[in-house]
Amino acid sequence: MEPLDIKDRARMKSMQINNALGIFILFFGAVVVAAIPFSDNTFDKMTNLVAGVILVIIGGGMMWYARKAIKNIKKKQESSTGS
Repeated sequence: MEPLDIKDRARMKSMQINNALGIFILFFGAVVVAAIPFSDNTFDKMTNLVAGVILVIIGGGMMWYARKAIKNIKKKQESSTGS
């Protein structure tokens, strides 16, 4: 049972890193979207909009997946220790 616990700890650490990275990418995408009014022409505004939305989607997806995986790992650990 010990190798499974080592795998779970490694996966938990990886998901925590993914969660932090997702927060950063989400914040960076929000900054790019907030920069839209400061752009000079329509092409720049559309570029900022598309890039910002893509970054927000990627960051949000990373956060969602990491938090879901962390919850499943914690649930798995609670069920194995509770038995």
